[in-house]
Amino acid sequence: MTERPRRADARRNRERILQAAYEAFASDGRLVPLDDIARRAGVGAGTVYRNFPTKEALFEAVVTHRIEQIIQDARTLADATDPAEAFYGFLMWVVERAMYNHSLCDALATDLRMLDACGMDEQFTAALDALLRRAQAVGAVRADVDVREVRALLGGAMLMERQHDAKGRMTALALDALRPVTKRDETPRNETRCEVCATPLTSASTGRPARYCSASCRQKAHRRRTAAAKPG
Repeated sequence: MTERPRRADARRNRERILQAAYEAFASDGRLVPLDDIARRAGVGAGTVYRNFPTKEALFEAVVTHRIEQIIQDARTLADATDPAEAFYGFLMWVVERAMYNHSLCDALATDLRMLDACGMDEQFTAALDALLRRAQAVGAVRADVDVREVRALLGGAMLMERQHDAKGRMTALALDALRPVTKRDETPRNETRCEVCATPLTSASTGRPARYCSASCRQKAHRRRTAAAKPG
């Protein structure tokens, strides 16, 4: 009869350690000392080491649990009525979540080997791929993009968000690269157009930038300016 209470206490201690580690890793990253985690959990350092022989083992346990939740959320979205919203919304949500959790950001953005070692990489990729394929099927994502490229873009967005003040700005710009190009936006934003007919202009290597695509448009522009200058 004395064994059960001890096992219950051990389970509670383990749960307290995991919660304390989650909070510590989320705020301070994986460099936080195990002694600090023990203090947060209200247990001795020996109790932490009995459950997790190394800090890396504790880090993997915490991150694995969080990523399992993310994978489950992605699987839940697989049948969403709006595949585009499900896909883009999931990516934005993952980045936002990682910004508040340094350990999760480290795992998803920079330490993919750790995910692979604990069996999460393949599951996460499969769940994300399902969302990607459904979004591509409705024309919301470029057809030439694969899930590995999305993973790379996702990791890059996480790292860029850390260095940018405008929350979500870098992620939005990164995700724009996944959207299909249409006739309305197929011209690069920094490309110069004719001021009269909007034809894309070839950048001049020397001299002033061109304003018109031809002499005809230049004459039209001159006539417009002349007409606008007349009184009445």
